[in-house]
Amino acid sequence: MSTDSKAPVPKKRTVPAALRPLKYVGIPESVLAWKPRLPSRKWCMFWASLAGLGVVYYDDRRQCKKIMEEYKERVRGLSEQSMHPLEHPRKVLVYTAKYPGDDNYDVGVRFFKRYVKPILVAGAVDYEITSGTSYGNLARELRNRIHQRRRNLAGVEPWTTNTVAGTSLPTTLSPAQYLQRELEGAVVLIGRPALKEWAWALKEGWGTTIPVKPMDFSEKLATELSEDSAFEEITEAATTESDVSTSTQSHERDSEAALPAVPTVPGRGFSVPTQAGLQSMQRRPPFSPFAIPPSAAQSQSVVTEATSELGSKPEPELPPMSPIPAQPPICFVDFTNLVGFSNIPRRIARFFYRREEVRRGAEAGLSIVLGTKNDAREFQAGDRGTIPRDPPQGHDLDWGLEEEAYYPSTFFKTISNIEKWRKSYYEELRKELKASREIARGIREPTKAEKRNMPKSEIELRGQRFDKEEQWRNSEHGFKILDPAAGVEWDESWRGSLRVLVPRSPDEHVPRRTQEAKDSSGEEASVSS
Repeated sequence: MSTDSKAPVPKKRTVPAALRPLKYVGIPESVLAWKPRLPSRKWCMFWASLAGLGVVYYDDRRQCKKIMEEYKERVRGLSEQSMHPLEHPRKVLVYTAKYPGDDNYDVGVRFFKRYVKPILVAGAVDYEITSGTSYGNLARELRNRIHQRRRNLAGVEPWTTNTVAGTSLPTTLSPAQYLQRELEGAVVLIGRPALKEWAWALKEGWGTTIPVKPMDFSEKLATELSEDSAFEEITEAATTESDVSTSTQSHERDSEAALPAVPTVPGRGFSVPTQAGLQSMQRRPPFSPFAIPPSAAQSQSVVTEATSELGSKPEPELPPMSPIPAQPPICFVDFTNLVGFSNIPRRIARFFYRREEVRRGAEAGLSIVLGTKNDAREFQAGDRGTIPRDPPQGHDLDWGLEEEAYYPSTFFKTISNIEKWRKSYYEELRKELKASREIARGIREPTKAEKRNMPKSEIELRGQRFDKEEQWRNSEHGFKILDPAAGVEWDESWRGSLRVLVPRSPDEHVPRRTQEAKDSSGEEASVSS
């Protein structure tokens, strides 16, 4: 005879005596009899890990806030000092460049606003941020500013300080006052990319010969693009040969289908993409027996312009300046942007240890607020004639050199990617240009697909090509500046003109005003008013 074995029924837990009165207020007995117990082993490990990470995160952010408040308290006394109503506060220039491999060009700006700006605000120091949005953009912007400054110093361009030219306001600064205020400020470089682009701008801005009239680099590029054969009309045979061969070959023009083109002369053609398109797409005027033929009038104007250009005097130029004028003291902020899959472990570790970045940014802010051009040290570049062009260069030229070890691999493919994009674009451009010309001249009707999405006109294609070439060439130029294999630009004419803000001692601070001093100053202000 078999007996059914049943699992023992767990003993029902009784309600503790201390909780029994709660039964009569409507609380279920199952709630009062509930006995807490630990979760499973895996759940215990999960909650323990989560609690540990939470404690580490909370403690790090608490330390960050404490460090920032300590540094702000050391400079807050400056913001309590009184100023004249027409007096300008101290102002620093902040330069950030696009970090290699990162599509977000404002990471340096965010670092400055998060860790350096609070110290400047506490010390009542004004700032102006100049951020590069692409590779080399900061360098080109600073170069243009230096060129304008040279023309101001030479007297060929009027000074425009902080107001509209020709106006006079109580807060208007004279050129001497404007330069003095600039020297009393500082130049803040966020990261090694900003250092490289700033140094390149100094060398190209002060150390090259420039024309007296401002140079339009877009106009120069447009003239260069107008002299190549990208928009020339070629025969079918030449098209086939050019597709097979990679070398440059001369192509014959289709004289029957070609429109009258503007002859190319130095300094003319493709001055602006839209103008070039209008010149290439212009139609013949109506026939008139008294009118000069377009070809003859065009040739006559070209000859007249060429003769006037040959007979004109050479444009005056400004020679390089050596030594360069004194520059505001420099403050380099070490900033490493960890980009890429290989840097994910470092980013996780940095997330739980932000106090290091906070202290580094606060130290830089303290040096800016408390430092002046009088106690700044001279820029250390090494002995004359011993400075190499390739890193490591030594001394201050190696600021942030370790940052370049964390550049992602995508940055090193910049040149090859541009070459691939350029080749693909010009192959597609040839097809679009052919279709656009055939439709515009009535050689054929547009297809159904072309009716839904009409091909771009030659004017639009020229403008598109100009924009792409300008972007590609700027990126190539910026890569050459930021390449880790290239060092920081240096010129011996900079010696004595560059100074560096020194770190401040741990006990240096600005004493705050007492309440009695504040009350007395307020009474004096009321009496004087």
